[in-house]
Amino acid sequence: MALRALVLTLLLSLLGLGSGQWKVMGPHKPVQVVVGEDAVFSCFLSPKTSAEAMEVRFFRDQFHAVVHLYREGKDQHNMQMPAYQGRTELLKDSIEEGHVLLRLNKVTLSDTGLYGCWFRSQNNDHGTTWELQVSALGSAPLVSIMGYVDGGIQLLCKSSGWFPQPTVKWKGPNGYDLPSDSKVNADRHGLFDAETSLIVQENAGSISCSIQYPDQSREVESRVWIRGAIFQAVSWRLISILLGVFLSVLCVGVLGLTISFYIFKGKIWADLDQRRKHGVAELREARKYAVEVILDVETAHPQLHISDLKTVCYKNTQQEMTYTDKKFKRKCVVATQGFQAGKHYWEIEVGHNVMWYVGVCRDDVDRKVTHVTLSPNNGYWVLGLNSEHLYLTFNPDDTILSPRKPPTRVGVFLDYEAGTISFLNVNDQSFIYTLTHQFKGLLRPYIQYYGSDEKNVTPIVICPVSPRSEKGAPCDTDKLEPYP
Repeated sequence: MALRALVLTLLLSLLGLGSGQWKVMGPHKPVQVVVGEDAVFSCFLSPKTSAEAMEVRFFRDQFHAVVHLYREGKDQHNMQMPAYQGRTELLKDSIEEGHVLLRLNKVTLSDTGLYGCWFRSQNNDHGTTWELQVSALGSAPLVSIMGYVDGGIQLLCKSSGWFPQPTVKWKGPNGYDLPSDSKVNADRHGLFDAETSLIVQENAGSISCSIQYPDQSREVESRVWIRGAIFQAVSWRLISILLGVFLSVLCVGVLGLTISFYIFKGKIWADLDQRRKHGVAELREARKYAVEVILDVETAHPQLHISDLKTVCYKNTQQEMTYTDKKFKRKCVVATQGFQAGKHYWEIEVGHNVMWYVGVCRDDVDRKVTHVTLSPNNGYWVLGLNSEHLYLTFNPDDTILSPRKPPTRVGVFLDYEAGTISFLNVNDQSFIYTLTHQFKGLLRPYIQYYGSDEKNVTPIVICPVSPRSEKGAPCDTDKLEPYP
Protein backbone atom coordinates (compact mmCIF):
# COMPACT_ATOMS: atom_id res chain seq x y z
CA MET A 1 0.00 0.00 0.00
CA ALA A 2 2.86 2.39 0.86
CA LEU A 3 4.47 1.66 -2.54
CA ARG A 4 1.16 2.40 -4.32
CA ALA A 5 0.89 5.71 -2.48
CA LEU A 6 4.43 6.67 -3.52
CA VAL A 7 3.84 5.75 -7.16
CA LEU A 8 0.52 7.63 -7.31
CA THR A 9 2.06 10.71 -5.69
CA LEU A 10 4.86 10.72 -8.27
CA LEU A 11 2.31 10.41 -11.10
CA LEU A 12 0.30 13.31 -9.68
CA SER A 13 3.46 15.42 -9.55
CA LEU A 14 4.29 14.57 -13.17
CA LEU A 15 0.76 15.45 -14.27
CA GLY A 16 0.97 18.94 -12.71
CA LEU A 17 0.47 21.43 -15.54
CA GLY A 18 1.45 24.65 -13.79
CA SER A 19 4.61 26.59 -13.34
CA GLY A 20 5.33 25.07 -9.92
CA GLN A 21 4.46 28.19 -7.92
CA TRP A 22 3.10 26.01 -5.08
CA LYS A 23 2.76 22.36 -4.16
CA VAL A 24 0.29 20.34 -2.09
CA MET A 25 1.21 18.85 1.30
CA GLY A 26 -0.89 16.17 3.01
CA PRO A 27 -0.60 13.66 5.86
CA HIS A 28 3.04 12.54 6.04
CA LYS A 29 2.14 9.14 7.51
CA PRO A 30 -0.86 6.76 7.34
CA VAL A 31 -4.01 8.06 9.04
CA GLN A 32 -5.13 5.50 11.64
CA VAL A 33 -8.78 5.37 12.78
CA VAL A 34 -10.90 2.90 14.77
CA VAL A 35 -14.17 1.68 13.20
CA GLY A 36 -17.03 4.07 14.01
CA GLU A 37 -14.79 7.11 14.60
CA ASP A 38 -14.33 10.08 12.26
CA ALA A 39 -11.23 10.46 10.08
CA VAL A 40 -9.81 13.94 9.36
CA PHE A 41 -7.55 14.55 6.34
CA SER A 42 -5.47 17.75 6.23
CA CYS A 43 -4.16 19.24 2.96
CA PHE A 44 -2.48 22.61 2.44
CA LEU A 45 -0.54 24.62 -0.10
CA SER A 46 3.13 25.46 0.36
CA PRO A 47 3.84 28.33 0.33
CA LYS A 48 0.53 29.68 1.68
CA THR A 49 -1.80 30.57 -1.19
CA SER A 50 -5.52 31.29 -1.13
CA ALA A 51 -7.54 28.35 -2.49
CA GLU A 52 -10.97 30.01 -2.43
CA ALA A 53 -11.13 30.19 -6.22
CA MET A 54 -9.45 26.83 -6.85
CA GLU A 55 -10.82 23.37 -7.42
CA VAL A 56 -10.08 21.11 -4.45
CA ARG A 57 -10.63 17.40 -5.00
CA PHE A 58 -10.36 14.52 -2.49
CA PHE A 59 -10.34 11.12 -4.18
CA ARG A 60 -10.00 7.39 -3.44
CA ASP A 61 -7.40 5.25 -5.28
CA GLN A 62 -8.00 6.99 -8.62
CA PHE A 63 -8.36 10.65 -9.56
CA HIS A 64 -11.91 10.27 -10.93
CA ALA A 65 -13.16 8.41 -7.82
CA VAL A 66 -14.42 11.54 -6.02
CA VAL A 67 -14.72 11.48 -2.24
CA HIS A 68 -15.42 15.25 -2.02
CA LEU A 69 -15.21 18.05 -4.60
CA TYR A 70 -15.03 21.83 -4.05
CA ARG A 71 -15.38 23.89 -7.21
CA GLU A 72 -16.51 27.42 -8.13
CA GLY A 73 -16.65 28.40 -4.47
CA LYS A 74 -18.98 25.63 -3.27
CA ASP A 75 -19.16 21.89 -2.54
CA GLN A 76 -20.25 19.69 -5.47
CA HIS A 77 -22.03 16.88 -3.59
CA ASN A 78 -23.55 15.45 -6.77
CA MET A 79 -20.06 14.45 -7.93
CA GLN A 80 -19.34 12.18 -4.94
CA MET A 81 -19.23 8.39 -5.07
CA PRO A 82 -22.38 6.93 -3.47
CA ALA A 83 -20.40 5.42 -0.59
CA TYR A 84 -19.35 8.90 0.59
CA GLN A 85 -22.54 10.91 0.05
CA GLY A 86 -23.71 12.46 3.30
CA ARG A 87 -20.53 11.37 5.14
CA THR A 88 -18.05 14.15 4.29
CA GLU A 89 -17.60 17.74 5.43
CA LEU A 90 -15.00 20.14 4.02
CA LEU A 91 -13.77 22.54 6.71
CA LYS A 92 -12.75 25.78 4.99
CA ASP A 93 -11.94 28.08 7.94
CA SER A 94 -8.37 28.53 6.66
CA ILE A 95 -8.96 28.18 2.91
CA GLU A 96 -7.69 31.74 2.40
CA GLU A 97 -4.32 30.40 3.53
CA GLY A 98 -4.62 27.31 1.31
CA HIS A 99 -5.43 24.94 4.18
CA VAL A 100 -8.51 22.66 4.18
CA LEU A 101 -9.65 19.72 6.31
CA LEU A 102 -11.93 16.89 5.15
CA ARG A 103 -13.89 15.06 7.83
CA LEU A 104 -15.06 11.53 6.92
CA ASN A 105 -17.78 10.46 9.36
CA LYS A 106 -18.24 7.00 10.90
CA VAL A 107 -15.40 5.14 9.21
CA THR A 108 -15.96 1.48 8.27
CA LEU A 109 -13.53 -1.28 7.29
CA SER A 110 -14.42 -0.74 3.63
CA ASP A 111 -12.94 2.78 3.85
CA THR A 112 -9.43 1.32 4.23
CA GLY A 113 -7.21 2.26 1.30
CA LEU A 114 -5.36 4.96 -0.59
CA TYR A 115 -6.63 8.59 -0.60
CA GLY A 116 -5.42 11.79 -2.17
CA CYS A 117 -6.15 15.51 -2.56
CA TRP A 118 -5.66 17.71 -5.62
CA PHE A 119 -5.66 21.51 -5.97
CA ARG A 120 -6.18 23.16 -9.35
CA SER A 121 -5.90 26.85 -10.28
CA GLN A 122 -5.78 28.59 -13.67
CA ASN A 123 -2.01 28.20 -13.97
CA ASN A 124 -1.04 25.35 -11.67
CA ASP A 125 -2.28 22.02 -10.29
CA HIS A 126 -0.71 19.55 -7.90
CA GLY A 127 -1.70 16.72 -5.53
CA THR A 128 -0.53 14.22 -2.95
CA THR A 129 -1.68 10.87 -1.48
CA TRP A 130 -1.71 8.98 1.83
CA GLU A 131 -3.10 5.76 3.31
CA LEU A 132 -6.12 5.35 5.61
CA GLN A 133 -5.72 2.43 8.01
CA VAL A 134 -8.90 1.30 9.79
CA SER A 135 -8.87 -0.95 12.85
CA ALA A 136 -11.57 -2.54 15.04
CA LEU A 137 -11.18 -3.20 18.77
CA GLY A 138 -12.67 -6.56 19.64
CA SER A 139 -14.66 -7.69 22.66
CA ALA A 140 -13.20 -8.27 26.11
CA PRO A 141 -11.71 -11.78 26.44
CA LEU A 142 -14.15 -14.29 27.94
CA VAL A 143 -12.42 -16.96 30.05
CA SER A 144 -14.27 -20.25 30.66
CA ILE A 145 -13.50 -23.72 32.12
CA MET A 146 -13.27 -26.65 29.70
CA GLY A 147 -12.53 -29.44 32.27
CA TYR A 148 -9.67 -31.32 33.87
CA VAL A 149 -6.71 -32.42 31.76
CA ASP A 150 -3.51 -34.10 33.06
CA GLY A 151 -4.21 -33.14 36.69
CA GLY A 152 -4.89 -29.52 35.84
CA ILE A 153 -7.73 -27.33 34.59
CA GLN A 154 -8.03 -26.36 30.95
CA LEU A 155 -9.00 -22.68 30.46
CA LEU A 156 -10.45 -21.32 27.21
CA CYS A 157 -10.26 -17.62 26.22
CA LYS A 158 -12.35 -16.16 23.37
CA SER A 159 -12.72 -12.71 21.82
CA SER A 160 -14.34 -11.51 18.57
CA GLY A 161 -14.60 -8.48 16.28
CA TRP A 162 -10.91 -7.58 15.71
CA PHE A 163 -9.17 -5.93 12.76
CA PRO A 164 -6.39 -6.28 11.76
CA GLN A 165 -5.61 -9.83 12.87
CA PRO A 166 -4.68 -9.72 16.61
CA THR A 167 -2.12 -11.64 18.62
CA VAL A 168 -3.30 -13.83 21.53
CA LYS A 169 -1.27 -14.60 24.65
CA TRP A 170 -1.53 -16.15 28.10
CA LYS A 171 0.66 -14.53 30.75
CA GLY A 172 1.78 -15.91 34.10
CA PRO A 173 2.13 -14.09 37.46
CA ASN A 174 5.55 -12.73 36.49
CA GLY A 175 4.25 -11.32 33.19
CA TYR A 176 6.03 -13.87 31.01
CA ASP A 177 4.21 -15.48 28.06
CA LEU A 178 2.92 -19.04 28.61
CA PRO A 179 2.88 -21.67 25.83
CA SER A 180 -0.66 -22.30 24.60
CA ASP A 181 -2.77 -23.40 21.64
CA SER A 182 -4.25 -20.44 19.74
CA LYS A 183 -6.14 -19.87 16.50
CA VAL A 184 -7.57 -16.82 14.73
CA ASN A 185 -10.35 -17.00 12.11
CA ALA A 186 -12.01 -14.35 9.92
CA ASP A 187 -15.79 -14.04 9.86
CA ARG A 188 -17.96 -13.12 6.86
CA HIS A 189 -17.56 -9.39 7.63
CA GLY A 190 -13.77 -9.57 7.49
CA LEU A 191 -13.36 -9.30 11.28
CA PHE A 192 -11.18 -11.72 13.22
CA ASP A 193 -12.22 -14.03 16.09
CA ALA A 194 -9.48 -15.23 18.44
CA GLU A 195 -9.44 -18.35 20.63
CA THR A 196 -6.75 -19.80 22.89
CA SER A 197 -6.59 -22.56 25.53
CA LEU A 198 -4.23 -23.23 28.46
CA ILE A 199 -3.80 -25.95 31.13
CA VAL A 200 -2.97 -24.59 34.58
CA GLN A 201 -1.75 -26.43 37.63
CA GLU A 202 -2.24 -26.06 41.39
CA ASN A 203 -1.21 -22.68 42.83
CA ALA A 204 -0.71 -21.19 39.37
CA GLY A 205 -1.52 -17.75 40.82
CA SER A 206 -2.50 -14.81 38.58
CA ILE A 207 -3.18 -15.85 34.97
CA SER A 208 -4.22 -13.37 32.27
CA CYS A 209 -5.52 -13.72 28.73
CA SER A 210 -4.28 -10.85 26.54
CA ILE A 211 -5.41 -9.94 23.01
CA GLN A 212 -3.87 -6.97 21.20
CA TYR A 213 -3.15 -5.36 17.83
CA PRO A 214 0.02 -6.56 16.05
CA ASP A 215 1.71 -3.19 16.74
CA GLN A 216 0.69 -3.47 20.45
CA SER A 217 -1.06 -0.08 20.33
CA ARG A 218 -4.27 -1.48 21.85
CA GLU A 219 -4.68 -4.35 24.31
CA VAL A 220 -7.65 -6.02 26.03
CA GLU A 221 -6.99 -8.35 28.96
CA SER A 222 -8.86 -10.52 31.48
CA ARG A 223 -7.17 -11.86 34.61
CA VAL A 224 -8.04 -14.80 36.91
CA TRP A 225 -6.49 -16.22 40.07
CA ILE A 226 -5.80 -19.96 40.42
CA ARG A 227 -5.21 -20.95 44.07
CA GLY A 228 -4.30 -24.31 45.67
CA ALA A 229 -7.54 -24.41 47.67
CA ILE A 230 -9.41 -25.05 44.43
CA PHE A 231 -7.61 -28.39 43.98
CA GLN A 232 -8.75 -30.08 47.19
CA ALA A 233 -9.45 -33.85 47.14
CA VAL A 234 -13.13 -33.70 46.31
CA SER A 235 -15.10 -35.09 43.42
CA TRP A 236 -14.30 -33.82 39.92
CA ARG A 237 -17.84 -32.55 39.53
CA LEU A 238 -17.73 -30.50 42.75
CA ILE A 239 -14.37 -29.02 41.82
CA SER A 240 -15.76 -27.99 38.43
CA ILE A 241 -18.78 -26.33 40.06
CA LEU A 242 -16.71 -24.47 42.68
CA LEU A 243 -14.14 -23.28 40.16
CA GLY A 244 -16.86 -22.29 37.72
CA VAL A 245 -18.64 -20.18 40.35
CA PHE A 246 -15.34 -18.64 41.47
CA LEU A 247 -14.26 -17.70 37.98
CA SER A 248 -17.72 -16.44 37.02
CA VAL A 249 -17.91 -14.08 39.99
CA LEU A 250 -14.36 -12.90 39.45
CA CYS A 251 -14.83 -12.32 35.72
CA VAL A 252 -17.82 -10.03 36.32
CA GLY A 253 -15.43 -7.57 37.93
CA VAL A 254 -12.49 -7.90 35.57
CA LEU A 255 -13.79 -8.64 32.08
CA GLY A 256 -13.07 -5.86 29.66
CA LEU A 257 -10.55 -4.14 31.95
CA THR A 258 -6.89 -4.12 30.98
CA ILE A 259 -3.73 -3.27 32.84
CA SER A 260 -3.19 -0.31 30.56
CA PHE A 261 -6.71 0.93 31.33
CA TYR A 262 -6.05 0.89 35.08
CA ILE A 263 -2.77 2.78 34.64
CA PHE A 264 -4.38 5.30 32.27
CA LYS A 265 -7.38 5.83 34.55
CA GLY A 266 -5.13 6.30 37.58
CA LYS A 267 -3.05 8.88 35.76
CA ILE A 268 -6.15 10.75 34.59
CA TRP A 269 -7.69 11.00 38.07
CA ALA A 270 -4.36 11.93 39.63
CA ASP A 271 -3.90 14.63 37.01
CA LEU A 272 -7.43 15.97 37.52
CA ASP A 273 -7.00 16.04 41.30
CA GLN A 274 -3.68 17.81 40.92
CA ARG A 275 -5.28 20.36 38.58
CA ARG A 276 -8.05 21.00 41.09
CA LYS A 277 -5.64 21.55 43.99
CA HIS A 278 -3.36 23.66 41.82
CA GLY A 279 -6.32 25.66 40.52
CA VAL A 280 -7.77 26.42 43.97
CA ALA A 281 -4.41 27.64 45.26
CA GLU A 282 -3.58 29.66 42.15
CA LEU A 283 -7.07 31.18 41.92
CA ARG A 284 -6.84 32.30 45.56
CA GLU A 285 -3.42 33.84 44.88
CA ALA A 286 -4.42 35.38 41.52
CA ARG A 287 -7.46 37.19 42.92
CA LYS A 288 -5.13 39.22 45.14
CA TYR A 289 -4.04 40.98 41.95
CA ALA A 290 -7.48 41.60 40.44
CA VAL A 291 -7.63 44.62 38.11
CA GLU A 292 -10.46 46.34 36.29
CA VAL A 293 -10.23 45.82 32.53
CA ILE A 294 -12.02 48.21 30.16
CA LEU A 295 -12.34 47.54 26.43
CA ASP A 296 -11.01 50.04 23.90
CA VAL A 297 -13.94 50.63 21.52
CA GLU A 298 -11.67 52.19 18.89
CA THR A 299 -9.83 48.88 18.43
CA ALA A 300 -12.94 46.70 17.95
CA HIS A 301 -13.87 45.11 14.62
CA PRO A 302 -17.08 46.63 13.12
CA GLN A 303 -19.05 43.39 13.78
CA LEU A 304 -18.20 43.49 17.48
CA HIS A 305 -20.55 45.83 19.35
CA ILE A 306 -19.14 47.07 22.66
CA SER A 307 -21.43 48.17 25.50
CA ASP A 308 -20.60 49.32 29.04
CA LEU A 309 -16.93 49.11 27.93
CA LYS A 310 -16.99 45.48 29.16
CA THR A 311 -19.49 43.59 26.97
CA VAL A 312 -18.77 42.24 23.47
CA CYS A 313 -21.79 41.38 21.28
CA TYR A 314 -21.43 39.81 17.84
CA LYS A 315 -23.70 40.88 14.95
CA ASN A 316 -23.71 39.83 11.31
CA THR A 317 -24.11 43.45 10.22
CA GLN A 318 -21.12 45.76 10.45
CA GLN A 319 -21.22 49.15 12.10
CA GLU A 320 -20.35 52.14 9.99
CA MET A 321 -17.06 53.47 11.28
CA THR A 322 -13.77 54.83 10.05
CA TYR A 323 -10.78 52.53 10.10
CA THR A 324 -7.79 53.83 12.03
CA ASP A 325 -4.39 52.39 12.84
CA LYS A 326 -5.79 51.24 16.20
CA LYS A 327 -8.65 49.15 14.75
CA PHE A 328 -8.28 45.42 14.10
CA LYS A 329 -9.42 43.90 10.81
CA ARG A 330 -9.94 40.59 12.64
CA LYS A 331 -12.99 40.07 14.85
CA CYS A 332 -11.22 41.07 18.05
CA VAL A 333 -10.78 43.89 20.54
CA VAL A 334 -8.15 44.84 23.16
CA ALA A 335 -8.35 46.70 26.45
CA THR A 336 -7.36 50.28 27.13
CA GLN A 337 -5.06 49.01 29.90
CA GLY A 338 -1.56 47.84 29.08
CA PHE A 339 0.85 45.95 31.30
CA GLN A 340 4.62 45.78 31.14
CA ALA A 341 5.36 44.92 34.77
CA GLY A 342 3.75 43.32 37.83
CA LYS A 343 0.98 40.77 38.37
CA HIS A 344 -2.55 41.26 37.00
CA TYR A 345 -5.72 39.11 37.04
CA TRP A 346 -9.12 39.42 35.36
CA GLU A 347 -12.06 37.13 34.51
CA ILE A 348 -14.02 36.77 31.28
CA GLU A 349 -17.47 35.19 30.93
CA VAL A 350 -17.43 33.26 27.63
CA GLY A 351 -20.68 31.37 28.29
CA HIS A 352 -21.44 28.46 25.98
CA ASN A 353 -20.18 30.24 22.85
CA VAL A 354 -17.70 28.69 20.42
CA MET A 355 -14.91 30.22 18.32
CA TRP A 356 -13.45 32.53 20.95
CA TYR A 357 -9.96 33.31 22.25
CA VAL A 358 -9.00 35.24 25.38
CA GLY A 359 -5.60 36.23 26.81
CA VAL A 360 -3.09 38.97 25.98
CA CYS A 361 -1.27 40.30 22.94
CA ARG A 362 1.62 42.68 22.38
CA ASP A 363 0.56 46.24 21.68
CA ASP A 364 2.63 46.34 18.49
CA VAL A 365 1.01 43.34 16.71
CA ASP A 366 -0.07 43.86 13.11
CA ARG A 367 -3.74 44.89 13.34
CA LYS A 368 -4.34 45.09 9.59
CA VAL A 369 -3.99 41.35 8.81
CA THR A 370 -7.24 39.36 8.71
CA HIS A 371 -5.73 35.95 9.48
CA VAL A 372 -2.86 35.17 11.83
CA THR A 373 -1.89 32.24 14.05
CA LEU A 374 -2.37 33.35 17.66
CA SER A 375 1.06 32.07 18.65
CA PRO A 376 3.67 33.54 21.01
CA ASN A 377 5.88 33.84 17.92
CA ASN A 378 3.39 36.41 16.60
CA GLY A 379 2.85 38.18 19.94
CA TYR A 380 -0.25 36.35 21.26
CA TRP A 381 -0.74 34.26 24.44
CA VAL A 382 -4.31 32.95 24.40
CA LEU A 383 -6.71 30.15 25.33
CA GLY A 384 -9.63 29.40 23.01
CA LEU A 385 -12.44 27.13 21.82
CA ASN A 386 -12.61 26.44 18.08
CA SER A 387 -15.50 25.46 15.81
CA GLU A 388 -14.78 21.78 16.41
CA HIS A 389 -15.40 22.29 20.17
CA LEU A 390 -11.72 21.71 20.98
CA TYR A 391 -10.02 23.79 23.67
CA LEU A 392 -6.56 24.82 22.55
CA THR A 393 -3.63 27.18 22.96
CA PHE A 394 -0.46 27.82 20.96
CA ASN A 395 2.94 26.97 22.52
CA PRO A 396 4.05 27.93 19.87
CA ASP A 397 2.16 25.33 17.77
CA ASP A 398 -1.47 24.45 18.46
CA THR A 399 -1.86 22.39 21.65
CA ILE A 400 -5.17 20.62 22.40
CA LEU A 401 -6.26 20.94 26.06
CA SER A 402 -8.66 18.89 28.20
CA PRO A 403 -10.20 21.03 30.96
CA ARG A 404 -11.65 19.16 33.95
CA LYS A 405 -15.01 20.74 33.07
CA PRO A 406 -15.92 23.01 30.12
CA PRO A 407 -15.28 26.56 31.42
CA THR A 408 -17.91 29.26 30.96
CA ARG A 409 -15.84 31.77 32.95
CA VAL A 410 -12.09 31.93 32.38
CA GLY A 411 -9.58 33.55 34.74
CA VAL A 412 -6.43 35.10 33.20
CA PHE A 413 -3.42 35.64 35.49
CA LEU A 414 -0.41 37.51 34.04
CA ASP A 415 2.90 37.55 35.95
CA TYR A 416 5.08 39.77 33.76
CA GLU A 417 8.41 39.38 35.59
CA ALA A 418 8.00 35.60 35.95
CA GLY A 419 7.14 35.37 32.25
CA THR A 420 3.94 33.35 32.76
CA ILE A 421 0.29 33.68 31.84
CA SER A 422 -2.07 31.13 33.44
CA PHE A 423 -5.64 30.23 32.49
CA LEU A 424 -8.05 29.04 35.20
CA ASN A 425 -11.55 27.53 35.10
CA VAL A 426 -13.42 29.75 37.54
CA ASN A 427 -16.49 27.47 37.50
CA ASP A 428 -14.81 24.59 39.34
CA GLN A 429 -11.67 26.48 40.49
CA SER A 430 -9.36 24.21 38.47
CA PHE A 431 -6.12 24.96 36.66
CA ILE A 432 -6.16 24.72 32.83
CA TYR A 433 -2.76 25.70 31.42
CA THR A 434 0.25 28.04 31.81
CA LEU A 435 2.19 29.61 28.95
CA THR A 436 5.80 30.64 29.65
CA HIS A 437 7.62 33.37 27.75
CA GLN A 438 10.13 36.16 28.32
CA PHE A 439 7.79 39.11 27.80
CA LYS A 440 8.95 42.35 26.20
CA GLY A 441 7.00 45.51 25.57
CA LEU A 442 3.42 46.43 26.43
CA LEU A 443 0.79 43.65 26.72
CA ARG A 444 -2.96 44.28 26.44
CA PRO A 445 -5.91 42.00 27.41
CA TYR A 446 -7.25 40.43 24.20
CA ILE A 447 -10.64 39.01 23.13
CA GLN A 448 -11.35 37.40 19.74
CA TYR A 449 -14.91 36.33 18.97
CA TYR A 450 -16.31 34.68 15.81
CA GLY A 451 -20.06 34.43 16.31
CA SER A 452 -21.05 32.11 13.46
CA ASP A 453 -24.79 32.10 14.22
CA GLU A 454 -26.17 35.31 15.64
CA LYS A 455 -29.28 33.55 17.06
CA ASN A 456 -27.31 31.14 19.22
CA VAL A 457 -24.64 33.37 20.75
CA THR A 458 -24.45 35.31 23.98
CA PRO A 459 -22.25 38.29 24.76
CA ILE A 460 -18.75 37.84 26.12
CA VAL A 461 -18.27 39.97 29.23
CA ILE A 462 -15.36 41.07 31.42
CA CYS A 463 -16.62 40.31 34.93
CA PRO A 464 -15.96 42.11 38.20
CA VAL A 465 -13.59 40.25 40.53
CA SER A 466 -13.60 40.43 44.31
CA PRO A 467 -9.99 39.97 45.53
CA ARG A 468 -11.10 38.42 48.84
CA SER A 469 -13.75 36.07 47.44
CA GLU A 470 -13.23 32.36 46.70
CA LYS A 471 -15.92 32.54 44.03
CA GLY A 472 -16.26 34.96 41.17
CA ALA A 473 -18.54 37.93 41.59
CA PRO A 474 -21.88 37.71 39.73
CA CYS A 475 -21.57 38.60 36.08
CA ASP A 476 -24.14 40.19 33.82
CA THR A 477 -24.18 37.14 31.53
CA ASP A 478 -24.84 34.57 34.28
CA LYS A 479 -28.53 34.46 33.36
CA LEU A 480 -28.45 35.75 29.80
CA GLU A 481 -30.30 34.03 26.98
CA PRO A 482 -28.67 33.91 23.50
CA TYR A 483 -28.24 37.41 22.09
CA PRO A 484 -31.36 38.25 20.00
